[in-house]
Amino acid sequence: MTYALIPLLVAAFAVWLGRRLLALVAFFAYLAVEGMLKLMSDYQPVVHVGADLVLLSITAAWVLGATLRGRRGLPRAPLAGLILLHALWVLMLLFHPLTASLFVGLAALKIHLTMIPLYFLAFVVIRSREDAQRALTGLVAVAYLPFALALVQYALGPASVFDLSDRYWQNIALYHEWRPFGTSAVPGGTATFAFLTVPLAVALLLSPDATRRVRWLAVGAVALGAGTFLVAGGRQMLLGCLLALLTMAAIGSGRRFGRAAFVLSLVAVLAGGAYVGVQTFLRPLATEAIAADPRSPAIWRERSVLDRLNTLTEIGTYTEARAGALDRVVSRLRRYPLGAGLGRTGSAGGRLRREMGTGSLSASINREVGFSDNYFADMLSETGVPGTIMLTTIVIGMGLMAGRLARRATDRFAAVLGAAVAGIVFALLAMSWGSQPLLSNPTTAYFWFLAGTVAALRRVDLEAREAAAEPADAGAPPSSPRLAAAR
Repeated sequence: MTYALIPLLVAAFAVWLGRRLLALVAFFAYLAVEGMLKLMSDYQPVVHVGADLVLLSITAAWVLGATLRGRRGLPRAPLAGLILLHALWVLMLLFHPLTASLFVGLAALKIHLTMIPLYFLAFVVIRSREDAQRALTGLVAVAYLPFALALVQYALGPASVFDLSDRYWQNIALYHEWRPFGTSAVPGGTATFAFLTVPLAVALLLSPDATRRVRWLAVGAVALGAGTFLVAGGRQMLLGCLLALLTMAAIGSGRRFGRAAFVLSLVAVLAGGAYVGVQTFLRPLATEAIAADPRSPAIWRERSVLDRLNTLTEIGTYTEARAGALDRVVSRLRRYPLGAGLGRTGSAGGRLRREMGTGSLSASINREVGFSDNYFADMLSETGVPGTIMLTTIVIGMGLMAGRLARRATDRFAAVLGAAVAGIVFALLAMSWGSQPLLSNPTTAYFWFLAGTVAALRRVDLEAREAAAEPADAGAPPSSPRLAAAR
């Protein structure tokens, strides 16, 4: 019961903060440790939906405040209509004849809808480039805890987590190497935070007016993130991060971002330093700790997670891993064009398998459309062709919006952030063939928040352009229909 109080207290604190950016930073701070709390509480129900409770509490408080001030409707953010249509479609699927029960369907909303408010909250609360820079700084600072814990746990070995909860052993028992959890619920899960944070840290380094303290914060995040990639063994996340950085570099070559060559060289040096540090100092400690712990499987004594990254140079890694994805997508297209019912995949599918019924039809569907390591296959299972098309269109639209901001923004920081978000979105789309990053946290939360930040900076940029184009009459109404829509 003690663990159940933590998300409730965080929700109360965030609501007390009011309509401020700090409330959203508090949410992301909780999100960073939610996985660890799940394991330590043995998936206590309130903790299991803790991030959803915190965010929905913030959303409810902000909506109530806006209503009392006389405001009605959603903010006029880009793609708001399509997002609303997608949400309505998912809600309609609660009554899909193949959805096992209303309870299972409601639980599935966790992976589909509950993080969407972050898009509108970010769009509303970020009113200037300074707000966006503070938000970015907050996200980078939050990542320090999962990074540090992952590196410490790796060096200390299995005893660092096995003594906390039996759940840690249950979640890592089938792995072939010792991988630290950090603050995640899965071994090596902290690599996801590294994938999301390193491009944002690089954006801060490229920001023309970032303070020295912020730049040092970003340098530390890049170094710790690189070390985390090594000890976590997340090959796909590492490749995704490299793809995001390459996309940033490609966009930056057109905009000629200041210090781009220096920053990329610095990132390479930090990554090399992290590799040397992990191999020289942490690996011997981890090897000794694994050998000394009787609970360590024999295979952990023979294999190291650091050697896992060597497979990235092997062709078979790319041709054999996640094999059969196309067959699964085609099968779902043919068998379940309108979906196989909410909750068949993701966290709901794993936690509520017993609640999905014992009938022959339900059992047959469960065997056919379970976890598939493919975003498109899982989305087709959950939401059918309409839902898959809508969400994919939204993601592509957000990436294009970020890319346009990177190319056209008059403010250098807005352009740099746009390039970073465009890189992350492009990487997410590429990774979606071998995983489902947009159907789990923290990726889903970061996507919606960063998309809302880009939309807000787009509005700020349009306002700046409008102000520059306006005549001396400061009281004249805005003449641009695009600006009016952005507002």
